[in-house]
Amino acid sequence: MDIINTDILIVGAGPTGLVLSNILGAYGIDCILVEKNPSTGTEPRAVSVDDESLRTLQAIGITESFLPLISKNYGSHYLSPTGKTFAIVEPHLKTYGYYKRNGFDQPELENLLCKNLQKFNCVKIYFNSTLKEIINSKKNSIISHISRKRVSISIRSKYVIACDGGSSTIRRKLGIKLKGLNFNERWLIIDLFETGNKFRHTQVHCDSKRPCITLPGPKGIRRYEFKLREGECGNGDCSKSFLKKLLSEKGYENNPSVRRKCVYTFNALVADKWSQGDIFLAGDAAHLSPPFAGQGMNSGIRDAHNLGWKLAHAIKYNNPNILKSYEIERKSHVWQMINISILMGKILAPKNIFSAFFTRAIFFILSLYTPACAYVSQMKFKPHPYFRSGLIWKSHDRKNNKMVGRLFPQPVVEDVNGNQFLLDNLFN
Repeated sequence: MDIINTDILIVGAGPTGLVLSNILGAYGIDCILVEKNPSTGTEPRAVSVDDESLRTLQAIGITESFLPLISKNYGSHYLSPTGKTFAIVEPHLKTYGYYKRNGFDQPELENLLCKNLQKFNCVKIYFNSTLKEIINSKKNSIISHISRKRVSISIRSKYVIACDGGSSTIRRKLGIKLKGLNFNERWLIIDLFETGNKFRHTQVHCDSKRPCITLPGPKGIRRYEFKLREGECGNGDCSKSFLKKLLSEKGYENNPSVRRKCVYTFNALVADKWSQGDIFLAGDAAHLSPPFAGQGMNSGIRDAHNLGWKLAHAIKYNNPNILKSYEIERKSHVWQMINISILMGKILAPKNIFSAFFTRAIFFILSLYTPACAYVSQMKFKPHPYFRSGLIWKSHDRKNNKMVGRLFPQPVVEDVNGNQFLLDNLFN
């Protein structure tokens, strides 16, 4: 059997794998991306892209094409069971060059990322390809057996990156365990092509009887998520009348145009280690987050950006030690985002009317103190990446260390001719 040689094999062409492939392509690193499906995704799983992810897409060079496709800068309005607004989160700061919350259509993003790979002769993508076996043959050499359109091929690579999702085949083959919390709650997603609800922000119905969140998207699409009760939608089968009933209870849709419906449960899990030898985990293969903070995909994109340039450095300068910083820098932040998501889930779905009342009382008290109100309304509670260890160098002067390990802001800068640029564009 012929063996195909490459520097890096990436398994899984979701957002994490596609972003990582683009980063490696920009560095001129030979890589092969394999995906079991016949194309990029067609279902809108993730619906929110944040400022940090947009900054990564800026580095890849697709924001000019992507920004016109998104619904920019939406916030969240928190509603009591009677429909009264008790908290508003509408951040307007653009610390990293973009708004903090933006609606998007995942298939459109994946399509753009895939098309962008055509710029790089060093990147190949194989669809309809399934990983069957992975063997560490010797130092700096991994043999992966792939079934591609029912034809077996072997790929020899220096590194393998598992971007193959929450049920990662590679993670299971390596025997790496996930640690954290499993939740038994069942939720129903209803994605609509068109909606009568034109409210441009997220509406969070904090109701112990029927928690619901509805999120805006581009081109009039909208997502609804309802917590299901015991016995509802058995085996994931929800009737049209039941969908219509749920939507009408919130006063929105009389004749819904359903794009997708899906019953899901969620977890808060992180792999106990993110690598074994020269095989690394990224995205959902490394961590699974509750959906309430909209950070699942965004965390995977952070993984890809952190790991991408380090892989390029490791190959170009034969310095694999740099890769040891990947898990050190990312794992802590992933846990922070998971904990925020769990907290937001508790606000959305209070256990009873007493905890719901207590939550609303806390928000009312916070609203009386301007700094606390700004902390909530401007989403300052969202944890920013902060590296306390890894590829950082601290001095003996504590004052000088305050900014070490923090993500650098991206302001708009102006040249002597009055032309304005986002800061990162001047360094590309």
